[in-house]
Amino acid sequence: MLYPTFSIPALYCPFNSQISPYASAVEAHTTQWVERFGLHEAIHGYREAKFAYMTSRFYPTAEYGRLCLANDLLVLLFLMDDIFDNRDEEAQHPENLKKLLYACLGILKDGHRYTLEDWHNRQTPGQDIVHKSITQAMVAKEHVNILTALTDVWQRVQACTSLSYQRTFVQDMFKLFNAVNWQNQNVNADRMPSVADYIESRPLIGGAHIAATLIELAEQVHLPEDIINHKKLSNLTMLCGHLGCWANDLYSLGKELEQGDTHNLVLVIREERQLDIEAAINETVRLHNQEMIQFERIFHSLPTFDDKTDEEVYKYAFCLAMIVRGNIDWSLQDTARYQQVYA
Repeated sequence: MLYPTFSIPALYCPFNSQISPYASAVEAHTTQWVERFGLHEAIHGYREAKFAYMTSRFYPTAEYGRLCLANDLLVLLFLMDDIFDNRDEEAQHPENLKKLLYACLGILKDGHRYTLEDWHNRQTPGQDIVHKSITQAMVAKEHVNILTALTDVWQRVQACTSLSYQRTFVQDMFKLFNAVNWQNQNVNADRMPSVADYIESRPLIGGAHIAATLIELAEQVHLPEDIINHKKLSNLTMLCGHLGCWANDLYSLGKELEQGDTHNLVLVIREERQLDIEAAINETVRLHNQEMIQFERIFHSLPTFDDKTDEEVYKYAFCLAMIVRGNIDWSLQDTARYQQVYA
């Protein structure tokens, strides 16, 4: 499919690129993983997307096994994002979405497990699968592979992280699902969000906060809660999420216009400020570059503590910078996911 093309000005980013030497090996691992759970059938253009190159740019110094785990998880989130963005009436029905989200939370919070046997049984004629531990939420057959894959990846996360990290991750998923519900309500009401509301919710829908949380898992950066919540680091994390999403909205603009998806900053700005598409693109680029300058200033004025903590703080900030830089490079150099949307 040929999407509309636009001239997207170059985005400002002062950080140099890095990529893990394990990128191709991680790509091979995750390809086997998605095939094992049948996810490749649901992710459009999986092989051309080259998700492992994105993850390898985000966490360039991570150990191989942890990089594989982070990539499997991010690929699963991309698949779920595709489902949430689906304009199909059945996919966007609030009850169908609620079933999937409740089932995901059952895995993360209550220890529910889905197996490959459940996935293979989806082919059996009859009613939707009802997990033995779920009394109210029925699970659509076409979602069982997602739940089986989430079960697998969550067990692997639990095996290599602390309980406090796992609680943070579950809270992040709650934030994601609440934002998805907000988007779903907008879609079903045919309602365009305000720019302010969009800026608040879009990074959560895109899982930008989860990419930041994965720094601890992938790069083994350990910071106490009071340090990670320091105003400068909190703002740096927020800006990292904004920058990734604004860049993504620019690069995916043509695809989303073709699919009728209005949840894009360019389109929200165009609607609220009554601009033409080129002016809305330029305003989005201006916002991106302005926030990149803010990110750069904080990066070069990090708070100081003791020597050991300062080293971890710098590594955390460095990883945020790699996420910002890596998202741009992956979008422009590696993936075919957005290749037709800019001239």
